[in-house]
Amino acid sequence: MKTLLIFAHPDDETFSSGGTIAKLTSKGNVVNLITATKGEAGQVGDPPVTDRKHIAKVREQELRNAAKILGISKIHFLGLIDGTLHKVKTEAIVKKVLPILKQEKPDVIITFDSTGASNHPDHIAMSKAATIAFNRYAVSVKKHIRLYHTAIPLSNLKKLEKTGMSYNAFGKMKGVSDELITTKSDISKQFRKKVKALKQHRTQHKDWERFLKREFAVDLNKEYFTLISENEIG
Repeated sequence: MKTLLIFAHPDDETFSSGGTIAKLTSKGNVVNLITATKGEAGQVGDPPVTDRKHIAKVREQELRNAAKILGISKIHFLGLIDGTLHKVKTEAIVKKVLPILKQEKPDVIITFDSTGASNHPDHIAMSKAATIAFNRYAVSVKKHIRLYHTAIPLSNLKKLEKTGMSYNAFGKMKGVSDELITTKSDISKQFRKKVKALKQHRTQHKDWERFLKREFAVDLNKEYFTLISENEIG
């Protein structure tokens, strides 16, 4: 089986799906990745790991290091600029993504949910473009394919809010109603590998440090997904 991840920034894949990626690749499945940007607008670290001039190059290497740990075989960079995806016409992004789908011929595609998980405009733009690209890809293939959106259970969000650990940089997160979540991935055996991959993103250490503190409020040994669409072949 081949899985193709479609995200906006370096580290999106590890935060949302790192354990599941490691789980898939450990069983011999091929996992490849589309990343729209090189995280040019992200943090440079505190204290700085790099400077604004070199951040894209550094974050690209951070992603490659994390991908190696998780077992990702190939990374496709779309060459878009961090923080600008919501200004790019959706069709323009779709035209970058669709040829890769046709080239890779994945069985499973994973991207953000329609809220971008955190309401980040770049995440939302990639979710929309990836979903449209999947629907067009589905028409052209003669095998069973599925589209999953990453999911943050509403029950988890409520726990994080009670402990003051929710992330609201882009407004209050909406989450996904628990009953709509179709797939719960137990990553307890892969969790240490996920953490190792997260720590490769040294420039973004504040983000993964905040994420790891959540283990006192929610179960980080599970990742969640919602099956959004599948064709009727197979």
